[in-house]
Amino acid sequence: MKYSIGEVSKLFDIPITTLRHYHNKGIFNAGYIDKGTGYRYYYSDQFELLNNILNLRYSRVPLDRIKEHTENGDITLLKTIFLEQKEELERTIKELECAKKSVEERLEYIEKVNIIPEFGKVLTQHVDENKIFTVDKVFYKECDLELLVRELGKRTNFSHSLTLGNVGLLMEPYSDYKKYIGIYLINKDFKDLLNVSIKSAGEYLTIYFKEKREESPKYYKILEKYIVDNKIEIEEFFYEMALVSTSISSTEKEYIRMIEIKKK
Repeated sequence: MKYSIGEVSKLFDIPITTLRHYHNKGIFNAGYIDKGTGYRYYYSDQFELLNNILNLRYSRVPLDRIKEHTENGDITLLKTIFLEQKEELERTIKELECAKKSVEERLEYIEKVNIIPEFGKVLTQHVDENKIFTVDKVFYKECDLELLVRELGKRTNFSHSLTLGNVGLLMEPYSDYKKYIGIYLINKDFKDLLNVSIKSAGEYLTIYFKEKREESPKYYKILEKYIVDNKIEIEEFFYEMALVSTSISSTEKEYIRMIEIKKK
């Protein structure tokens, strides 16, 4: 029996455009083309081949390998194709698992920033230990910061992970709070241990504020005054981090930053 391209499309629940594409690629040719109308028709004895092609596509086998198999029909070649595809699918699954983990982390992160206790006030909070990778370099301008972030990504192979909650800035206490002394990436499985150190667990003086980075100096000064007034001994660095910025919200009033320093 002879079937039109539309009938085959309905029988196999595949788009007409896909059948045309298979024909143009030489993978599944029409059994008959009407010279007068140009309409394509298929014979029922071609359906087994189409089923085979669709099964291979379901396994994500590339079209060029499907064509090679259908033209050759060799079981050894088919085994090779499936072994290659198995490796490719395993890589894809690993990438999807990483992507899923990233989405879950971002959702968890958004929940955390929604329960920040107070803004503009010095708090004392316990912070767990974190492993950090640092790039020690003095910078002032935003453009310098972006270059350092790219350098950080290259040196740690975590370019895709340089998101909010991972990257922070380092600042010296008792300064004019305009000159940063480096940046850091936290809590990753770093292979290069040369610039890796521990951000130790303990009690941290912390302040949250809803402003852009350019407004950070005044919050450093609030922290500094609190430290001096209460005669608190502190560690050597302030850690500053954007918790909400353009990658989460396009609304400037929702931006959140945090500065913290460990008490001795």
